[in-house]
Amino acid sequence: MHPFLAKRTFSLIIVWLFVSLTWKVSESYGQIPIIKGDTLVLIEEAFNKINPNPNFVIVPGPVYGNTAQLGFVILPVYLYNIDKKDMLSPPSSSAAMVFFDFHGSWTVALNQSLYWGENNWRGFASAGYGKMNRRFFGIGNDTVVLSNDPEQYFWSDIDGGFLSVSCYRRMFRSFYGGLEYGFQNYTIDADDSINYQKLRDAGIVPGNKIVTRMLIPTFVWDSRNDIFWSTSGYYASVNFQYADGFFGADNDFQVITGSVTGYHKLKGDDDRLSLAWFLYLHHGWGDIPYSRLAHYGFSDNVTGYRPGKYIDKSEISTQVELRRETWKFIALGGYFGTGKVFPSVDKFGESVWLHFGGLRTYVNILPSRNIRLRLDFAIARKDSGFYVGIGQGL
Repeated sequence: MHPFLAKRTFSLIIVWLFVSLTWKVSESYGQIPIIKGDTLVLIEEAFNKINPNPNFVIVPGPVYGNTAQLGFVILPVYLYNIDKKDMLSPPSSSAAMVFFDFHGSWTVALNQSLYWGENNWRGFASAGYGKMNRRFFGIGNDTVVLSNDPEQYFWSDIDGGFLSVSCYRRMFRSFYGGLEYGFQNYTIDADDSINYQKLRDAGIVPGNKIVTRMLIPTFVWDSRNDIFWSTSGYYASVNFQYADGFFGADNDFQVITGSVTGYHKLKGDDDRLSLAWFLYLHHGWGDIPYSRLAHYGFSDNVTGYRPGKYIDKSEISTQVELRRETWKFIALGGYFGTGKVFPSVDKFGESVWLHFGGLRTYVNILPSRNIRLRLDFAIARKDSGFYVGIGQGL
């Protein structure tokens, strides 16, 4: 590959990844992302193989997000090594984002990632502010299957900002432990009296400022054979989100989330066939604000459903994917999953199962490191979706 093309390819990968992570944070205003599969590490390690020196790039481009309107984003990204003698730590990065769309939404955000001590220490910080127009379907739609008809939702305005600071330490082998501090300050409002009342019926005071401060201890286990394209091993994480008036939060609540992913290479077919499975649990109690509830379909782990349709205190979801290397740079995957949201354990049986399934195409844009562009089409109950991303689906 020509050096210029290689550099440009990795620049676009980093930009797309940062859009995905920051976009989800800005939409939820405080749903601080927990490390999942060391995603930033994967991309930045690959970038470091091409050029270990500092790199700076500004890339503008169109995006299409949860506001259902075409938007535009500008991303300056700077990558560097804190200690050039440290050959194990991936490069650190500083990045910013400016986003707006043609529905009146806009967001500005900053993101800082630091890696040092031969990859034994990792620190992250992010902050942003903006205003987003989003579809509001309500809370607790767990006993029915919703369509996307306009009468099922109305447009709401979410205005506010967020701050997150975290630090992680390798404790032994593949086990990491860390602590995150999260802060969010936002309001949710409606544009007329009818929708104003609908927000109040959902337990949201329109225009009322919600302030949440959280401590989030997190533990991660990663024994995968390949962090870019896993065919054996496990990745598991668990975190506990704690908010209390003692820390200045408006809501006293606790949320625990956990997930585990397993990878298995199947015998025969020249070792090109593999199986991946995923299980996710989310349970909260107390006076949980809107942004910290379980949002079904808000990540790659549940596809096909429009985010915001199914929201409640708890969630369980699972997915199984069978994938096969077909050609030199192409892999195909088929998957099926199901799950549900529910208000409490005793009402688990009353909630409907929300099935989904789809096909994935992986294009290996860097064969030496197994970094893949993912195209994903999913069908769900009264819903469907098309997705573009970087890395394996599970």
